[in-house]
Amino acid sequence: MRRVHLCACALALSACGGGSGETAEPEPEAERSSGNERVEPNDGVEVEGLMGSISEMSVQRALEPKMGRFLRCFTSRLDDVEVLAGHFEMAFRIARDGTVRWVYGRASTIGDRETERCLLDTASRVRFTRPSGGEAEFAYPLDLDLVEDVRPPTFWDSSRVADAVESLGPDVRSSCGGGGSVTVYVSPGGEVLAAGVVVDDPESQDHLDCVSEAVAGWTLPDPGSYAAKVSFDI
Repeated sequence: MRRVHLCACALALSACGGGSGETAEPEPEAERSSGNERVEPNDGVEVEGLMGSISEMSVQRALEPKMGRFLRCFTSRLDDVEVLAGHFEMAFRIARDGTVRWVYGRASTIGDRETERCLLDTASRVRFTRPSGGEAEFAYPLDLDLVEDVRPPTFWDSSRVADAVESLGPDVRSSCGGGGSVTVYVSPGGEVLAAGVVVDDPESQDHLDCVSEAVAGWTLPDPGSYAAKVSFDI
């Protein structure tokens, strides 16, 4: 059985906690509510938003029960991308009623758009307690360690793929309507095994599938006998 470690460091916390397996997922009280959401008492630490705030405790109570589902977003892709691992930071805006107004990936080194979409879809369904004073925003990072006994990919500097990005990137931006921060895994022979992409703008997310699909069709330098991983901007 493959052992995977998913670490969630909410709201720029200095310590992480995680497990190597999946656990049952009890629903938080706010998520079970049938319409009359309860506002939790202030625990002394709040995440400030543009218009309101939500307590750190409320965020943890809503998201921690979803760790099993987040983990499955990764494990479901390991057969296709054995070296899958990395960092993913989600930016949330929570509406007054506790629903997710928007969530997007503002930073990622995951390198797999399918995994990124799964994480965001799971996050979009979370129900929070109502923020205080209006809508609130916060960031929630996730880190996935490489599966035990799997050799890590060779990490390339972006200069290794600069020629390809320079020659092919403009066409991607033109055809997809924008670019982004891209991470890819390169198989022996130079084929792109998987590609992920993010852009730090909640209003500019619609073109990311197009970008990842286009980059997945590139041929990059041959890494040799084992996969490589590289991040670059388009």
